[in-house]
Amino acid sequence: MGWRTWLGAGLGAALLTACQTEEESPLDLDDVAAATVTLEPGHCAGVVVEDGRHALTAAHCLRTEDRRVHLSFLDGRRLGASAVHVDRGRDVAILRLDAPAPVRPLEVAQALPTPGAPLVFAGRNDRPGEPQEALLERLGPCPSLPEVPAALFTTIRGKPGDSGAPLVDARMRVVGLVHGGAACRIAAPTAGLGEVVAQLSRGGPALARKAPPSRRQAALPSADPGAIASGRLRSEVEANGATSRPPDPRRRHHGRQEGQGPTGRAAQGHWR
Repeated sequence: MGWRTWLGAGLGAALLTACQTEEESPLDLDDVAAATVTLEPGHCAGVVVEDGRHALTAAHCLRTEDRRVHLSFLDGRRLGASAVHVDRGRDVAILRLDAPAPVRPLEVAQALPTPGAPLVFAGRNDRPGEPQEALLERLGPCPSLPEVPAALFTTIRGKPGDSGAPLVDARMRVVGLVHGGAACRIAAPTAGLGEVVAQLSRGGPALARKAPPSRRQAALPSADPGAIASGRLRSEVEANGATSRPPDPRRRHHGRQEGQGPTGRAAQGHWR
């Protein structure tokens, strides 16, 4: 083999290895910050997930008439998006982007995190500050999340406007979206939404126009692969120490639902 052939083969192998290493490199906090978006109109956040054509946000960030929104990225770029799945009982929504996002999307964890697990909260991309290290204190019901038996009670220190921002685990997978409460410490779980996004990706606009999963299915926080499509869901609430007892409707007060935060203080529903 001539030296030119050998050199060419060596360079090709090196470039291939470099590309594979770059593609397979683990996500880090910079990727989390880049995947976090702000919503316009409104004062909320969201996160690009899975296939890079969808984003998650809090349902209460979308008004009933808001079928179209714009997402602003860390580098100033903007993309239009359409709401294709809105579940106000779980306070989660899925947006379909008009084009692939210019960032690495985050994976959505399939199962609930375990109480005591470390979490990371990067916050909005238009606010300065370092990512926060936090803990999942407990799982449990929250009156302002009537369809969620296991809301995430965390130690994050959020601010109004953080609604819809992602909480990620040690592997940079999305496990929840900021919902509200004292210091925004309560998060809506996202387990199971990765499969919904996968269905939307496979089915395209035709599937996006179909009705979302039933309230019964949406209330369950985790699912086996393909379980949402088949209706065969498996809850991991009891395995993670949470109760499935529904919230007491008598605790609602003039449309504002009060829950008990992880520090024992009253948590006032959700806020933007």
